[in-house]
Amino acid sequence: MLQRFENFILKNSLFNKEQSLLLALSGGADSVCLFYLLLNSGFNFSVAHCNFQLRGDESNEDELFVLELAKRNNIKIFIEKFNTKERSITEKKGIQELARELRYNWFKSLMKDNDFDFLLTAHHQTDNLETMLINVIRGTGIKGLHGIPLNENQVSRPLMFTNRDEILTYLSANNYSYREDSSNASDYYLRNQIRHFVLPALTQIQPEVEQRFFETAQKIKLYELMADALINDKWKQITEVMDGNLKIDLSTIENLEFQNVFLFQNLQAYGFSLVQIDEILNATQVGKKVMSDKYELIKERFFLKLQLKEGRNEPNLQIVDDKNQILEFSGQSVEIHIYKNDFKPDFTQKDTMFINADKVNFPLTLRTWQNGDRLRPLGMKGFKKVSDILTDKKVENSKRDSYIILQQSENEVIALLPLVVSEDYKIETDTKSILSITLNMA
Repeated sequence: MLQRFENFILKNSLFNKEQSLLLALSGGADSVCLFYLLLNSGFNFSVAHCNFQLRGDESNEDELFVLELAKRNNIKIFIEKFNTKERSITEKKGIQELARELRYNWFKSLMKDNDFDFLLTAHHQTDNLETMLINVIRGTGIKGLHGIPLNENQVSRPLMFTNRDEILTYLSANNYSYREDSSNASDYYLRNQIRHFVLPALTQIQPEVEQRFFETAQKIKLYELMADALINDKWKQITEVMDGNLKIDLSTIENLEFQNVFLFQNLQAYGFSLVQIDEILNATQVGKKVMSDKYELIKERFFLKLQLKEGRNEPNLQIVDDKNQILEFSGQSVEIHIYKNDFKPDFTQKDTMFINADKVNFPLTLRTWQNGDRLRPLGMKGFKKVSDILTDKKVENSKRDSYIILQQSENEVIALLPLVVSEDYKIETDTKSILSITLNMA
């Protein structure tokens, strides 16, 4: 395996022995295998280990294992602990999403501070196959079909010549110990379900299925690069900057066979969906507008105009106490009532929301919703962007500004009025007091 490893690096021009490398070392089989391959090949590398403190003693034992491995082989090591669970709550992010963000932000800072040339991760052909299948299952475009990049943005993956079974065989043959993550045995995660059930079935059909997927991914990447080059060249021909905004010539687009896909390919980076692209291309009226979180795309007579959204600067309105009251805000009247004892809310009432007042602390704040606002909709465990909720509810762009955020503290959204109440503030069987809020046009 050592010779194949060195040949793979040389063939793909990944890095060389004069460069300074940083290995992401978890202590698992894959990263330990890469550790020994780098060591035995004489590469100049250090290691970095993240302790996310998610598995109690097991996480600390992983850290100790990695520390001893590095010291025993005279390899410089960096270790960072993260309070992942606490930060997941305060930052309102999923644990997996946050862990990835923390990990790569730390790696990036280490790269900069220590002048490393490349970050090395231990992804291999089995990981690549699993990732491609996950992307297909969830729905993907061409970018989801090229798998895990071999070398991109100073991140290199030199184990892409091999698979998980070969890695385990190499470790066993050389009596190299490693740590086993107990969560790998669980079928809770989609990746593990594919690993435990789908991959064995595919391997029976095609023993070299991982290599075949890797080869296919490389071909798709080449076609993607070719398509991007052609698309970028055409894009430059039909666009120009006008008063700080981007002007897109409609007459040229109308002659393209796949005009919606062409536009989407160039505008998805600004947050626009294919549905929105179709909507504005099919619009007959001048001035039609679709919006992403930060941008708006406007249909003019002969061109499309892409510009930053204008900020909404309406003032906040404080609801100081829990008295029944009627307020005026953002062109609407806001009726507030507090009910106690045996009150039974009528959830069929239009434009009225009922909130568990036992969990509310005054003063509250009413304000227009802003990009980045999120809440946990009823029945959901995770958070969802307000912009996505409005899209799901098919709220027209022209009417979106009439929707109001009710919040308890700077980052704690209680409800999007009059559509959604947060799961954290729902009415429960033991609720003693209920806050009702009704919106009416003033």
